[in-house]
Amino acid sequence: MIIVVEGKNDYNKIKSVFNKANVLITNGSAVDHQFINMLKEMSKDQEIVLCLDPDHAGDKIRNTISNAIPNSKHVFANPDIARSKNGKKIGIEHMTISDIKELFSDIKSSTSDAQITQQDLFELGLSGGKNSKKLRKQIGIQLNIGYGNSKQFLQRLNMVNISKEQLRSLYDCQ
Repeated sequence: MIIVVEGKNDYNKIKSVFNKANVLITNGSAVDHQFINMLKEMSKDQEIVLCLDPDHAGDKIRNTISNAIPNSKHVFANPDIARSKNGKKIGIEHMTISDIKELFSDIKSSTSDAQITQQDLFELGLSGGKNSKKLRKQIGIQLNIGYGNSKQFLQRLNMVNISKEQLRSLYDCQ
């Protein structure tokens, strides 16, 4: 398994938990073609697991790599758990060792079987509504897929193969 992180602090945190892990650093959100090509080649023999910060830059990197390597796997950190002690920063490096272990106990696999549509999100109030952002955040935490705008949230739901029925039951519990 190859774990992809954003920066050296994330690298150090992951290595402190999984000292024998193969961890690669993107060095920021502008992931270059050389790095992508290297990951594509490595993905032929090994799983690629994206462990990125639950923020805009992390989402950008996740989308870039996921588009290039559709079979990549994902772990999604809860932004509240990945928040620094002073509350000003969010990142993998701010998580505790036990939080990192728990994060890797739920690795998500990508699928291409889109079951949920934007219309489904709209009908459930997860898109375009007054409380839609709050509901997406709550359900994202329950599913361990993080928060995203409605388009990102839809991609993540379909990525982890959540059915319409599962989504409705989660929504009903809110």
